[in-house]
Amino acid sequence: MAQPSYRRALALVGVVTCSLTLAAAAGAPAVAGASTHKHQKGRNASQGSLVKVVKSKKYGQILVDGSGRTLYFATTGNGKPFRCGAGCAGVWPPLLTKGNPRAGSGVSAKVLRAVKRGKSLQVTYHGHPLYLFAGDTGAGQVKGEGIRNFGGTWYLLSVGGAPVKAALAAAKNASGGSNASSGSKGSSGSKGSSGSSW
Repeated sequence: MAQPSYRRALALVGVVTCSLTLAAAAGAPAVAGASTHKHQKGRNASQGSLVKVVKSKKYGQILVDGSGRTLYFATTGNGKPFRCGAGCAGVWPPLLTKGNPRAGSGVSAKVLRAVKRGKSLQVTYHGHPLYLFAGDTGAGQVKGEGIRNFGGTWYLLSVGGAPVKAALAAAKNASGGSNASSGSKGSSGSKGSSGSSW
């Protein structure tokens, strides 16, 4: 007679234990997910893309991203705004940011901004949207300078916001032919560079 009662008691304990285990398992992901989401949201909000200045042997001071990859901008040459669509972005990936872009060494934060690009934000400098070049496979490469495609001509960008080659030519003419290393009229007062020699 006591045996069935014993079995019923064991079954009841098993049901209660199983219910508690399932409840704990169901609650755990929600807590972990909330914690991870909160941490991720805070990190994304504060970690905007970095833009800094480095010195190039050939081009003087130029802009690069936080990984040291060269940054470019494009112009149509006719005063019309340049549009880089989906096909263009495959060759010239836009420099996107998840928060306010950060000004690194030699860069003026006053002219560093972000504009909407679809659902993302693209970094601009002196009003020029910034791009990387798919042909530059690592830091220190400058293979996109002067390329004409997708309806525009692509240039390196000087600290002063001008095409680097044009800025170098103007500085060379102004100095009577001496070699200009700053790359722009406004860059002589900028502080520091990464020390990279390209």
